[in-house]
Amino acid sequence: MNEAWSNQTTAHPLGLALVIMCVGATLFVRRDYAIIPLMIMIMAIPSAQRIVIATIDFSFIRIVIIAAFLRVFSRKENAGLTLKAPDTFIILWMVWGIFAYGILFGSASAFITRTGFMLDAVGSYYLGRIYIRNVPDLKRIMMVLGYASIPMFMLFTLERMTGRNIFAVFGGVPEITVIRDGRLRCQGPFSHPIMAGVFWAVLLPWLGSFWITKQIPRILLIVFGVCILGIVINSASSTPVMSAIFGAFAMMIYVFRSYMSQLRWSVLALLIALHMVMAKPVWHLISRIDISGGSTGWHRYYLIDRFFRTFNEWWFVGTQSTDHWGVGLWDVTNQFVLEAVRGGALGLIFFSLLIYSTFKLIGRGIKASKTGVDRWIMWGAGSLLFVHCMTFLAVSYFGQMLDAFFLFLGASVSIAVTIIASSRQAASKHNLMPKRSTGLVQA
Repeated sequence: MNEAWSNQTTAHPLGLALVIMCVGATLFVRRDYAIIPLMIMIMAIPSAQRIVIATIDFSFIRIVIIAAFLRVFSRKENAGLTLKAPDTFIILWMVWGIFAYGILFGSASAFITRTGFMLDAVGSYYLGRIYIRNVPDLKRIMMVLGYASIPMFMLFTLERMTGRNIFAVFGGVPEITVIRDGRLRCQGPFSHPIMAGVFWAVLLPWLGSFWITKQIPRILLIVFGVCILGIVINSASSTPVMSAIFGAFAMMIYVFRSYMSQLRWSVLALLIALHMVMAKPVWHLISRIDISGGSTGWHRYYLIDRFFRTFNEWWFVGTQSTDHWGVGLWDVTNQFVLEAVRGGALGLIFFSLLIYSTFKLIGRGIKASKTGVDRWIMWGAGSLLFVHCMTFLAVSYFGQMLDAFFLFLGASVSIAVTIIASSRQAASKHNLMPKRSTGLVQA
């Protein structure tokens, strides 16, 4: 975990050179490419790379985020950004999270730590809102990620063949690849093999959207898809594989889009019925998932079970530790549980409302879409968020995966807002057009 690298400078000369180049590019490239340096830092440099100044950690990713906001405010590139429900909820989540965490640990260092975390998360979200506002912006980013997946797949394959992680030269990731149940769990520059696999797996729905709409040459999408799936397989973890499966499932139910309300209620009714008839709670089903072998599904079930049973402990501002919940439960492998542990019931509510309001906005974007391209990109956004929510039941995000999640969350909101606004403008122009005379005398 990244906590092992907190409050200590870990900066390799190559990492320093790259962050300097990325900061320069962020400040001076065309607006269309301003977000790309941050994407490079997220997917290529371990998040443990940082410089500590007066006990404050400035990770290389955080440095690029700060540079991006200097550009935003100096060039007023946030102009035209209208406040939507997800924007409100993420601010409430941030403010309460800092306040609750400060109370929970009762120290200035805890307040500073949580503030830095929120700077990364909320900063990435708003940069996604500002710089990925429409389908062409998203296409540009997906092309960059797609081309980047090719050398990344090669490096992950090299790690699997040699058992050594070349990114260890930067620090923050182990040099010797972790082995579990006889399988090498490759992680590249990411904080954990699961984070590495999930980062790439969740991109598949949007690749599917571009495949269907033919916005990107299909031969490229085939190459990108093979490389991404190769990275997922090399991570040797059940969670990324399940993320890919959930993404495919979400894209396929497009044919039932007119019945989504009935489908959601049916799923809820099914879960309630299973909960009533099963000998154990319905969340015990998680314990039975094991795709890659060696999965810790039972641990994930037990964590959720203890979460419900210890409500009185965490409901106000969270709890300092979950170690006493049970064996191995210091490892909070559930994002929703982690939100409650760090921010109490209110923190969990604000985070859930952020997710819900984003889903709702994406749904409005799907209904407002006038072209198949817009509709499929919006469906891909909803599928991607669905994958994240399913993944949250099995793992909590940390490291650069958090920045990636919030950046694409912000992008999904902005693209939906753009499509809805375009639909309204088109409707307004249609209403203002002069009506042809019918030739009938009006009484």
